Amino acid sequence: MSVIKRIRDTIARAMRDGRHHLPLSAALKAGLICAAPALLAAMLHAPLLCWAAIATFWTCLADDPSESIRARIAAGLWFGAIGALASACATTVAEVGWLAVALTGVAVYIGGLARLGGAVMGTRGLLLATACAVSAAFPAHPWPAPAQYAASFAGGSLWAVVCLVGFWRESHAARARRAAFAYLYAASSFVRALVPVAQDPRRASGPNRAALRTRLDAMTRTAQAEPTGAGTATVAWQLGGERSIALLAGLESLLGNRPADCATTAALLVPLLHRLVALIDAHADAVLERPGCDAALARLRNRLAADVRGATLRADGSALDDHARAWLQSCMTLVTAFTDIGDIRAGDRNQAPPAARERPRPFQAIGFAMALARTEIRANGRVARYALRLAVAAMLSAVLARALGVQQGYWIVLTTLFVMQPTVPHTVRISGLRVFGTILGAIVASSVALASHNMALLALAIVPLATGTFSTRPVSYVSYILFLTPHFILVAYLGMPVASPWLLAGIRVANSVAGALVALGVSVLAWPEWERGKLDAVSNRAIAAVAEYIELVRAFVSKRGVEADDLIAARRRACCATDELDALSAAMRLETGTERSRIDDACELVRQLRNTVGGAAPLECLAASMSDARRERLATVDLSGVEMPADATARAVTARDSRACRFIPFRTDHPPTRTG
Repeated sequence: MSVIKRIRDTIARAMRDGRHHLPLSAALKAGLICAAPALLAAMLHAPLLCWAAIATFWTCLADDPSESIRARIAAGLWFGAIGALASACATTVAEVGWLAVALTGVAVYIGGLARLGGAVMGTRGLLLATACAVSAAFPAHPWPAPAQYAASFAGGSLWAVVCLVGFWRESHAARARRAAFAYLYAASSFVRALVPVAQDPRRASGPNRAALRTRLDAMTRTAQAEPTGAGTATVAWQLGGERSIALLAGLESLLGNRPADCATTAALLVPLLHRLVALIDAHADAVLERPGCDAALARLRNRLAADVRGATLRADGSALDDHARAWLQSCMTLVTAFTDIGDIRAGDRNQAPPAARERPRPFQAIGFAMALARTEIRANGRVARYALRLAVAAMLSAVLARALGVQQGYWIVLTTLFVMQPTVPHTVRISGLRVFGTILGAIVASSVALASHNMALLALAIVPLATGTFSTRPVSYVSYILFLTPHFILVAYLGMPVASPWLLAGIRVANSVAGALVALGVSVLAWPEWERGKLDAVSNRAIAAVAEYIELVRAFVSKRGVEADDLIAARRRACCATDELDALSAAMRLETGTERSRIDDACELVRQLRNTVGGAAPLECLAASMSDARRERLATVDLSGVEMPADATARAVTARDSRACRFIPFRTDHPPTRTG
């Protein structure tokens, strides 16, 4: 019955709060924006408006809602102008095969180098390169067709920019509340996943610390775009987010090192974790300014403090050994520390609010980007090699599409561009997901097209499909492609309604398979990047970052003048480096030539490094509440969880006795109190 109740509560929670942490309103807005040009194309029988609909979709995809309004307008206008120019040039040379292929290679190489500017800039560069490559794969048309394609792309992009920042614009306060709610939703899910770990750490997989960090980074970026204007509760969590993630990391490490054969400690701790989940959910309600949230927060804080005192009394009356008692007290100390996070009255104990990012001027940014690209090319860096492989794969796809003369051959090029990844294992994974999602999406599109032959209704069907595309993009790649494929098939069908929907779907699937095979072939044969070749370097970086953080924590605890911001930055570097090593070890499982022992070594190193960071992170939050004597004692504790020799690698790092449950005994000198 308890399992059924948990499932029912999970479904109810997803239905109640899912719309707040997922961008459903923004996705619906983007869906309506993308459907408008397609509806005009269907009603006016203007196929070129379908190209405008694709440009609208790509502009919405390239938009970053966390940026300021001015930055979004500038980025959207630049995107439309460059895309229109690329479309015109590619359409002009489409009749000359070798010139079209060469232009595709150059455009894709430049778009691949855009990864140097970060994830958002990389997405924009790839989309612009795709616009050029797809235009070059269109059937050749004489002038003024190039100007018409350019005007359609520019018009669709401008329509998207005007609608995104002009009509139904989401305020900064609403974006900040949604980002804070998404982080709190992830934090609550994190604590929920800790409950089975507390009951039996051997059988539970545990929560995803990297996903929680991603939500925190999104909340921080939103706060940096416009530091003012958010609500009180949102600001409180923008200030206390780093503190909360440090406590959660410490709690996860403690629960993973629970004393063996001690069911009493779990029985005392699990109710406290459920109470903590309720408290975090109440904070999420406060961020959304739901009625009665302040009273609920005060009530839950008092209940949590009372539960901790009750658990302490029951632990004193039970037959626990000193090790188990210290472990339980440490866990309760970390749970209690959550009572003042999110309270604006406790803001003086948090770091300063995020400062607004200074953006360089456009020409300065262009000069900086060109200098960065030159440096990467001269050094033959990873991004430069990826851009070169991407350009070769795009040119081969373009040649294949022209040689075979298949309908909608541009889809081969498009699939190759979006499937190609910097390393072979990631390309294999994305290729499989892309083909699988395309097959499902083609079935959906064909069913929709056969159910209705009214072009206006088919254009309106793009609204839910585009909405699903944008809303599922941060959830999973398969669901994203499941909505994306029928969206594009319907747009293509509206532009060319002469073929059967099933025929278009079959062509789309076949072209997707061909594009994925080209990407896989180039990834394996052209300067392949294997994950196992990066293991030693990534391991060394992770170990060095964690060692640096441990030394800063030691200095911070012993009052040797370490700034809180420096400590947070060091912890972030340690966590990101460890997450990179974790992703690397997961990707290595797809490589047939990798020894199993190396993967096991990397996984064990990740576990040890996360335990080390989790053991030290709570000291950032608790040191201020400790007496000088306790701080001095903690400064002498061995915080390290791994031995790091001078030539530390994944094979050289030897974990200490993993069977021993080692932890830092956290305890403050201030007992939990009730709040008013």
